[in-house]
Amino acid sequence: MRKIFVLAAITLSASLSNQSYAENNNNQIYMHAHRGEPTLAPQNTTASIKLAFELGARMIETDFHLTEDGTIVCMHGRNELKSLWGIDKDPSKLTREEIAASKLRTPEKFDKKYADCKIPTIDQIFAIIPKDKYFELEIKHYGKDFADKVEDARKKAGLKYSNMIVTSFSPNDIKDFKKKYPEYETLYILSINSKNPQRAEDVIKIAKDAGASQVAIGNYRAINREYVKKIQDSGLKVGVWQVENLDDLAYAIDLGANRICSNNASKLRANYAKIQKTTLR
Repeated sequence: MRKIFVLAAITLSASLSNQSYAENNNNQIYMHAHRGEPTLAPQNTTASIKLAFELGARMIETDFHLTEDGTIVCMHGRNELKSLWGIDKDPSKLTREEIAASKLRTPEKFDKKYADCKIPTIDQIFAIIPKDKYFELEIKHYGKDFADKVEDARKKAGLKYSNMIVTSFSPNDIKDFKKKYPEYETLYILSINSKNPQRAEDVIKIAKDAGASQVAIGNYRAINREYVKKIQDSGLKVGVWQVENLDDLAYAIDLGANRICSNNASKLRANYAKIQKTTLR
């Protein structure tokens, strides 16, 4: 394992500062809870997201699909829909009836208090976001009404633009969303090809052409501090995913990442606190 003393060089923040999400102190790295707390509660459900906030998360990352009947649901993809809910189809094909009738395929894998979880809609997710916390909305299946429905849901929930950041692997989706609603901050997601890594200059161009102010990089072990600094020097903030243990965290800190995303956010904070012998804020 990398030397743990590296971790002492930075404050891992789980709490909300007085700044907007777009602003980030140089001595902080922000941790986002990926799909809530997926090791403790069914991922991408209101229960998982509530739990993550209760356990100290500053920001939650989740995924959204626009279905053919006009509903936006919180769902990563077909594999999640089948493994978690027992429905073998693309999430974009879900009907309102299937969403309302959804049941966990194997509820015994989780605490019995989560047995009644259902596939959540965007309104149900937005309704549980604390007004003093943040939310990352990843676009999985876009459509011409997607941005309008997000805006309607935001207003209904009483959330501010600063509570949210809209993200996607698709620069075109980001660009279209940003064109319709420039008030939202947007982020471009990518995963580095270790055999033929994208140049930092290309990442910068794609992100800026799309109107994004941040990038989030997967397979981050294939890049170095110079790569990240080049992107940051262009004015973009850089996040990395997934950071699952202290060794990953040390590497992310060495990279100079502005933020990390983890499937084990609460556990990682707790383990970091043991190393530091202090409570994280």
